[in-house]
Amino acid sequence: MADERVGIRELKQNASAVVQRVKAGETIVVTERGVPVARMVPVGEMGLEDLVQAGLASAPTRSLSDMLGSLPAGEPTTELSDILRSMRNDERS
Repeated sequence: MADERVGIRELKQNASAVVQRVKAGETIVVTERGVPVARMVPVGEMGLEDLVQAGLASAPTRSLSDMLGSLPAGEPTTELSDILRSMRNDERS
């Protein structure tokens, strides 16, 4: 099913109704003079491609199987968690 389109003027006049439609699960493309300028999606429906396009994430550079192959063997330990926490705190300082 194609995304529903709503013009800027209609969005201004019916903002609450349009937001309710998005909350109900619809994806709505906002247009200005017939040209798409924005897309309204329910919050939980943004995928990785959407996040990358919005500049909120970066595309993966390695496959998941490559990354899993580099994990250390053995059971996780509290000590390692403490080390990682300390390293993160140092980076933030």
